[in-house]
Amino acid sequence: MGDGREHVSERFLRLLALYRKPDGSEWGGQDIENATGGAVTRSYVANLKQGRIENPGLAKLEAISEAMGFPPALWFGEAAEEGRAPDEAVLAALKDETVRSILEEALGLRPKDRRMLLGIARQISPAASPKATRARGGGS
Repeated sequence: MGDGREHVSERFLRLLALYRKPDGSEWGGQDIENATGGAVTRSYVANLKQGRIENPGLAKLEAISEAMGFPPALWFGEAAEEGRAPDEAVLAALKDETVRSILEEALGLRPKDRRMLLGIARQISPAASPKATRARGGGS
């Protein structure tokens, strides 16, 4: 883009690097297809990564966001383009004393154990689990 804004494929690649699967690995096309119940296909993910999709629909972006566990707002706006939105979310979360305590404990763990802790947190958090959302009858 000539106006200095980030292409949706670049943003998607950055989000893939930031938001990992519970086991710590990167989301693949098949993973996203499975997590979205087929709303976003593996080939759509490949085309999005390759920059072949200029303007993905809101439904697709929301499905990807829900599956990967990040706020849909990260697809849009200046903060998302400059990479600041995740930092703002972290700062807001750190206002909670329990979250701060969890973070302090996690910092003392090995990377492998931190990934395991993240996986546990995602399994017990209905909001972070697309499967749990579908099981409750939510998510379309």
